[in-house]
Amino acid sequence: MSLNVGPLEPVTEDDILVVYGYHQARLYPEFPKDRVFSINGLAFMRGIQPRRAFHTGLGQSWQADRMRQELRHLEIVHGTEVRHVDELRTYDEAGSERAAL
Repeated sequence: MSLNVGPLEPVTEDDILVVYGYHQARLYPEFPKDRVFSINGLAFMRGIQPRRAFHTGLGQSWQADRMRQELRHLEIVHGTEVRHVDELRTYDEAGSERAAL
């Protein structure tokens, strides 16, 4: 069994992308610009209740730590599914989702 890269489940308007820097958003054109947040844009996330939140590598800064706390809050309070963005496109040959490690 080998892993391939391709779309897993379509991105909807209820999904968000959290990036270290906005330059990373160009790699994920399936997310509308108003649904992409950087680690410094925590204030813009207030009040949203996404179904899924994808994130890139956020780093080790205090801003990244605060964003991880916010993602955890969304997960606990609103039931948001928090995933690394690599999981968006990874599937096995049979087309089923790769199990999270």
